[in-house]
Amino acid sequence: MNTSLLFHSFGLLNQEVISTEYKKGNIYVKVKTKADKLKCPVCKSFDIIKSGTKDREFRTIPIGHHKVFIQLSIQRIECKECRVIRQEHLPFTESKKSFTRAFARHVIALSRIGTIRDVALHLDVSWDLVKDIQNTYLKKHYSNPVLKDVKCIAIDEFAVKKGHKYMTVVLDLATGIVLHVGKGKGSDALTDFWKRIKRNKVTIEAVAIDMSPAYISAVITNLPNAQIVFDHFHVVKMMNDSISKLRRQLYRQEKELNKKELLKGSRWLLLKNSVNLNDERNEKEKLQELLEINEPLAIAYYLKEELKLLWQQKSKELAQQFMGK
Repeated sequence: MNTSLLFHSFGLLNQEVISTEYKKGNIYVKVKTKADKLKCPVCKSFDIIKSGTKDREFRTIPIGHHKVFIQLSIQRIECKECRVIRQEHLPFTESKKSFTRAFARHVIALSRIGTIRDVALHLDVSWDLVKDIQNTYLKKHYSNPVLKDVKCIAIDEFAVKKGHKYMTVVLDLATGIVLHVGKGKGSDALTDFWKRIKRNKVTIEAVAIDMSPAYISAVITNLPNAQIVFDHFHVVKMMNDSISKLRRQLYRQEKELNKKELLKGSRWLLLKNSVNLNDERNEKEKLQELLEINEPLAIAYYLKEELKLLWQQKSKELAQQFMGK
């Protein structure tokens, strides 16, 4: 096998091929480290004594539908400088891993277009192996994001398990990069993030949050000069909650059976985006009938639809004009 091909395909810079074998649908490439590449992995001295080997096998990127394994007798090295016996350094794999770096990169590439289960089934490896490779990649590339140019952030929580277990996440709104993940959903989940902000002397101009008193208090305390922005989803949700409450009140007050029945099945019609109303179910006609017989509900519904247009304004000045200020 061509040495250049060996390096570019599998990342084996210091090895040479001894033999290749095709067995039970798999390809086995037996290699050895070149004699002139053996050196102490710590002090890099070539003044060494060979002191036995240990056979290892590493999964690497497939060729077609065939699994490929690299077989290597890892050399133990006694360094005359360090006076310590160590295993040779293998740059094509991570310590104690059973796969090559090239295989890990292949898994990450596939993970961009498939789930963990999809990748595991495609490569015929365990779900845990794919997850381990993904976790290692994420920690390496995203565990300490640079905060220098961050100006606008978003803070929100999400459920991770049943039983009300939450995590808090902080995003850079300009890039979408995750800046921080903390356990829980209160202000304590942000303690480490505030410390990083102060340590790096970052100036945050705006923070998008929901209307949680805990988040509002935390932002005011730690970023007193930042503009607090309530995101579109939570503002519209408040409006929808108000409409639902109004509908229930009107239902209890209504005396006519006809109107009462119409109000009873109207909640989702009122909360749906107008563009999503189903023509086959005559939802537009049902909604129109409902609004015509109930003026308070009609006013609330059209205010809700008008509120959504606020986020389509192209500047703060236009938004203020839209709101009548």
